[in-house]
Amino acid sequence: MLKVLGLQVVAGTVAVNTIAAPKNFNPKHYNRGITPDQLPNTKAWLTTNPTQCVGCRTCEIVCSLGHDGLCQPALSRIHTDYDPTKTLAKLAVLPDVCRQCNMADCYLACAYDALTLDPKTGARVIDPMKCTGCGECMAACPWDMIVENKAKSIFSKCDLCGGDPQCVKYCPANALTFVDLR
Repeated sequence: MLKVLGLQVVAGTVAVNTIAAPKNFNPKHYNRGITPDQLPNTKAWLTTNPTQCVGCRTCEIVCSLGHDGLCQPALSRIHTDYDPTKTLAKLAVLPDVCRQCNMADCYLACAYDALTLDPKTGARVIDPMKCTGCGECMAACPWDMIVENKAKSIFSKCDLCGGDPQCVKYCPANALTFVDLR
């Protein structure tokens, strides 16, 4: 069993450390009148522990239910990736969350001011009333953490549930942690 957990840690580390630079990292894509270094830092984020994740996907169900009223993992702002290195045949599970980037490309790419900053957590939040469904935020996100709701023609992302993340609260394995940086 310990060998499996050891492989899980290695797989999680490999998956995190091999992610490339942002897909569309290009200042020409920024549609706001500020530069990345002028964006206020986040005040909180989620962390994951792949050695504790059991792959139950409760986090995905709770997230989509809480935000969209549907138990539909495709709408979840948190994702569970099985076998992230594509070598362990589902022995490794890696929960994947929005990094709430300090220099958030998604925020800077939104030309419609649909992305705002939560004053409590500093989370980069998509306002569904302002979102036009253009997809610039999704194209700009280097981590693929923007979620498309095709039925509503809008996009969404983790908003840290206003400082009380439901995925953390309901994770049966305690694989998720809310970190308050204030």
